[in-house]
Amino acid sequence: MCRRKWPRGLDTMLELAALPPLRGDYKVITCIMPAGRGAEVLEVLRREQGVTSASIHHARGIGTHSLRHRVYSDEKQVLTVVVAAEQSDAVFELIYFAAGLNSPHAGMVMMGHAFRAAGLAPSVTVEDIQ
Repeated sequence: MCRRKWPRGLDTMLELAALPPLRGDYKVITCIMPAGRGAEVLEVLRREQGVTSASIHHARGIGTHSLRHRVYSDEKQVLTVVVAAEQSDAVFELIYFAAGLNSPHAGMVMMGHAFRAAGLAPSVTVEDIQ
């Protein structure tokens, strides 16, 4: 059985990556907001809370209006964020106001426990270690 030899400075590389613990208490925050606001919200999350585990996608649907059952089409953006439980309330509030959900009929935001999640680590090159 052959064991892989890791490059010198692996411990330093892992410290540079600043990875969160493998097991812990995490929350998933999902926000449905009007189309066109997603990039701004992602930037605010990164800048103010340091959140890097977020994704956004576009969604389109058809609904009925309550007046005489008129059919309409609506476009939204869906933001999904995974954060540590101790940071979740601050991130939830930031998303609520950054996405403009404090106005009527703008969208919604939900938070739940993350049973499993996999994060992305920043890439570290050999030159960064030396």
